[in-house]
Amino acid sequence: MEVQLNQLQGRDTLNIAEIWQAAYQEASDKKAGELETFSIPSGEWLKAVDPLAGKESTQGWVLITKTQNPEIMNLNYRNEKGKQKTVVMQIPEPRTTLLEESGELKLGEWINAGNVEVKVEEIKTSQDVMMYRSDYKWYWEEGDQVINLRMKVKNGEDYDLNVKLFNLIYECPSSSFSRDLLVEENEQDMQPYSSFSPETEKVLRMAIPFNAKAKYSGRLKLAVNGYCFGLDYTLGEELDHYQTYQEGDIIENEKDRLTIEKISTVKRLNPPNTSTDYIYLYADPGKQLYVVEGTYENLSLETVQIDDRLGIIFQDGTESFIGDAWVPEGNDFLDHKTLESNKKTKVCLIIMLSDDQMQRLDKIRIGIGDEVVKGSAAF
Repeated sequence: MEVQLNQLQGRDTLNIAEIWQAAYQEASDKKAGELETFSIPSGEWLKAVDPLAGKESTQGWVLITKTQNPEIMNLNYRNEKGKQKTVVMQIPEPRTTLLEESGELKLGEWINAGNVEVKVEEIKTSQDVMMYRSDYKWYWEEGDQVINLRMKVKNGEDYDLNVKLFNLIYECPSSSFSRDLLVEENEQDMQPYSSFSPETEKVLRMAIPFNAKAKYSGRLKLAVNGYCFGLDYTLGEELDHYQTYQEGDIIENEKDRLTIEKISTVKRLNPPNTSTDYIYLYADPGKQLYVVEGTYENLSLETVQIDDRLGIIFQDGTESFIGDAWVPEGNDFLDHKTLESNKKTKVCLIIMLSDDQMQRLDKIRIGIGDEVVKGSAAF
């Protein structure tokens, strides 16, 4: 059976990092002493409790899957003084809906999960979960697909956001699925998420895998910090709130500024100086180079490697291609170029695409630090 416990009541701090002892009673007419006891390893049953710090635990949720049908659940734990405590809960009837929603999941808008702010920027079905400013990705076997979500999170609580405070559930009429992947985007790659401290911000990626032939429509639910937000979603949909870039745009964040000066498709791209021997870039037969030229400025206080801050990819379902950030300099194009603080340089973001892919330029994503913009069919 699967049940959800809301309004978890307890008057001491509940530390779910430890192993809990639990007891359940299958029928109310049994004697109080006839309880079966077992251990709950952290994170298996007890998925999230809000808050994780302070003197009181007032609201959270526990997802229980068990073949038996308990009516009463006792959670035994030790408080911060080492004293044995027990929380007794009456288990409700099994629900057809997993996780009651606190509100609608709206893309591109900051939503509040307690004192945590969340902005979901993208939800789509693909084979890989890719970063947009590097060639790093998490990938699944051929024949699989994933619902994957990209979001920014600001921790305004006075405690760390533990991995147990995040979940992604896809609820369909006949079954339910939960997240298989939770990673955070770092400067160069994506790493498994553990937690992050108060007054900080992160970019997180989550994914639920399916067989590539699966066809589902259902409710996608994001659980954060004891709150849940949902929207209707059909496998294969691509939803995002990214700005469509065009010539003249300036994309800026705390560390980066990119000014887009020219967008073109070419068979061959020359460097600035062709008066002597020079290196040029060219497309393979049957393909073209899609080129975004502009000026990049390092707004951070550190020297950066440009291809760690800028990237371009094409992704459409199982199709994915990674481009490069080049610096046109003299008679050559340089990669792995570094740039000092408050300096600027010309850059070319280049990806090689087929004629068919050139008709789907809206599948292009450019990463500028943590910011993402997307292509347009017309440029």
